Order: sequence, then structure tokens, then C-alpha cells
Amino acid sequence: MVDISAKEGKLICTFKGRLDTVNCAKWENELFEKVGSEKLPVVFDLGNVEYVASGFLRVCLRISKLAGSDNLKLINVNEYVRKVYSLSGFDKYLSIES
Repeated sequence: MVDISAKEGKLICTFKGRLDTVNCAKWENELFEKVGSEKLPVVFDLGNVEYVASGFLRVCLRISKLAGSDNLKLINVNEYVRKVYSLSGFDKYLSIES
């Protein structure tokens, strides 16, 4: 699940639960359209996320291309989720904060 809102010149995307391929498929097109039309820096708040799978990594990659890699930041990332980004090498290309 994702809640998308524009605040302080940024598009804040607050995620909750498991971000696996099936769950991402439910809202990813809406997210892509919103990011493409808003043209704002994007913040992914993962504070309520317990699991990410390759489907969500693909979403992150596509959003970083749409918004620009300097315009995507992941915040409130727990240790387990951070490890997924580290193992995949995405931590070298994305701004990730605990």
C-alpha cells in the first residue's frame, strides 16, 4: 500500500507492509503517472515496511529514471530492508537513510 502526497515541494510516498511483486502491481502505474506528471523530487518513506522484493527494487529503479537519481530519497529504512538494497547494489545509486 502507498499513500502519495505533495508536501514542501516534494512528492512524499509513504509505504506500508510487504512490498512484493504482487502488492506493487496494485499501485505502481498510479505512482509512475504521478511522479511523471508532478516533476517533483520524490521521497519514499519506508518506516512501516517490513519486506521488499525485486518488484519494489524495479519500482525504485524506474522512479529514479523518471525523477532523476538525485531526486529520489528513501527514508526510515530499517536494517533488514537496508540489507536488501546493499546486497542488490542499489545502495550505491540511491540515497538511503535510516
